[in-house]
Amino acid sequence: MISFVCKDFSYLNFIQTIDKKNEIVYNLKSLFKDNTGNRGEKQMKKSLKISIILFVIVALIALYLVLNKGHVGEISLVPCTTEGNQQEDIVKPNLSLELEKRYISSKDKKDTCKMIVAIDSEIVTTGVEFSSSNEEIVKINENNELVPVSDGKAEITAKYDGVEAKAKIEVITPIKSMSFTSTNSTIRVGKDLQLKLKVTPSDAFMDTLTYTSSDESIATVSPNGIVTGVAPGKVTITLFDSYTETEKTVNLTIRK
Repeated sequence: MISFVCKDFSYLNFIQTIDKKNEIVYNLKSLFKDNTGNRGEKQMKKSLKISIILFVIVALIALYLVLNKGHVGEISLVPCTTEGNQQEDIVKPNLSLELEKRYISSKDKKDTCKMIVAIDSEIVTTGVEFSSSNEEIVKINENNELVPVSDGKAEITAKYDGVEAKAKIEVITPIKSMSFTSTNSTIRVGKDLQLKLKVTPSDAFMDTLTYTSSDESIATVSPNGIVTGVAPGKVTITLFDSYTETEKTVNLTIRK
């Protein structure tokens, strides 16, 4: 009997010991669970904050693209679409305006200038609106031609189908006659000679004149008519008027 009691007592001690160990393990697990739960909750809050910030940034970018029609500066990030999500490239037609002449004479009212308008390289003859930036310089007649009024510069604008093109015209007093006067026929190498020119009328437009040398290895000439000797030889200097398409020449000899 005593042995049985002892055995029972030993068994009970063993059971109590096991229970205590299980209680310790349970307490440790609960503690670990609480710690990991707290860390998980903090991590979730942090992730939520980051998600909210990213959402706000993306929303702001989307709003910016909507307000600017999918463009950042001149760069299109979003293709233009029509109904049915079909991509549509919006390309404006290319309108060009060409003038028959660069200059027209204020002394000749019959010296008109025709205008040629083309859209995507196809000439347009009707439906074009023309205007002059200064009608005291040049006007546009019923035939859509430029008519000179007085000397000066003006800009012509052509409008068609919502687009426009511009071109510049200059009204001038053209040269009637020109000649070289008492010019030396000899220049030494390395020396300069200013050609003396007489034009009529005295207030004639001079920008239509161009000087050229027949041989720049012997002599060169500046836009203002200054000849420079380069090497011994003979050379011809030509003065050309692009408006009247007339020219004058002078022969020179270059010496050492």
